[in-house]
Amino acid sequence: MLRADSIFYKKKKQRDFAAQILQAAEKLFAKKGFYPTTIDEIAKEAKSAKGTIYLYFNNKEDLFFSVIETKLDILLNKIQEAVEKPGSASQRIKTAISIHLKFLEENKNFFKVMQSFPEGLKKKLERKLKGRVVEKQSRYIEILDRLIQEAIDRKEIKALDSKKLAVILMGIVHSLTVYWISQREKKSLSSDKSLAWQVFWEGVSKEEIWLKEEENG
Repeated sequence: MLRADSIFYKKKKQRDFAAQILQAAEKLFAKKGFYPTTIDEIAKEAKSAKGTIYLYFNNKEDLFFSVIETKLDILLNKIQEAVEKPGSASQRIKTAISIHLKFLEENKNFFKVMQSFPEGLKKKLERKLKGRVVEKQSRYIEILDRLIQEAIDRKEIKALDSKKLAVILMGIVHSLTVYWISQREKKSLSSDKSLAWQVFWEGVSKEEIWLKEEENG
């Protein structure tokens, strides 16, 4: 029993250390970008020895990808859990938008890291990028795609390309976040959830469905 407890606390301590390093890296990558940020600076910010970082991450590139992966996993899990609950396709799409905007508001450094992704690094690490990051973004599009296709099947919206509509919806959320960041986060980003949903849903829904959704709030 004591040995099991010892292993548990050791693993917990390791997870806490890794999370501390990721948090420090996210802050500095968001502030300075990938190339100017050094492992020494991350170690200092994390209040950790430089060598400790290499116990958890292979190099700066691995750490950069891990920052993005970790937050994407959290976001995707939140959205997946929410959209699996009962409800109309329209309501679950609205919920996904709400969760996404709230998450980006609470994790603005993560969004800045995603925005600062250097083109040179993308080309250099195209295979790794595809396997570790693009795959997760594709999973999000698939979630939205399924919801939109469900709405099409139920004749709630026009019979358009569901995957392209999913990409458009992501673009709306992305653009609102870029604008929010440019305005120095003067107001709540998540307050724009109704605007994002209205622009998307009004554009794709059949008129009678749209009027019904408006009446239902």
